[in-house]
Amino acid sequence: MKKAFVNGQEISGEAVGFELDRLVRFYMAHGMTADEVKKNLPKLQDKALEQAIGAKLLLDRASQIELPVTKADIDAEVRKVVEQVGGEENYRKALAGQNLPEEAFRRELEKGVRVNMLVAQACAHVPDPTEDEVASFYEANREMYAKDENGGAKTLVDVHDKIKDLLRHEARGRAIDIFVEELREKAVIEYK
Repeated sequence: MKKAFVNGQEISGEAVGFELDRLVRFYMAHGMTADEVKKNLPKLQDKALEQAIGAKLLLDRASQIELPVTKADIDAEVRKVVEQVGGEENYRKALAGQNLPEEAFRRELEKGVRVNMLVAQACAHVPDPTEDEVASFYEANREMYAKDENGGAKTLVDVHDKIKDLLRHEARGRAIDIFVEELREKAVIEYK
């Protein structure tokens, strides 16, 4: 797989792997099969590399501007992680297992909160999908939602929220793409 450098800093394999995992989970949650994932893996890897570049650009930009992150914001993120790993004891074990002091972990969480705030700003103008857009998407893709796990037909009501989330994700993704493209124009990006 090719490597990428943003302003002289290499995009790590872990960053690309993280983005690839996110892409695969997203597409599989929206109907892509494991065989389709395998067939499209080279495209997904390229997309993951580009997303990792975008994440690096967002992280760099978020660190350059003053976004007010409070201790309460970081505490909320720690609580989410503690819940995800199954409690305080597992959280402490995970930090110890990675030889990661909690303060260093909290600094990393702060970076993530700053990026999330920056992304929220970039997407602030994006409206939620309308009911007509949801219905139109359903009609255009009815075969994708044709059967439920019991073989019965799925109605728009059954898949409404899933479609609305997908359309919202796509619209916000386009807004972030535009913002990242602006950041790319100011950056030096090299592939090797």
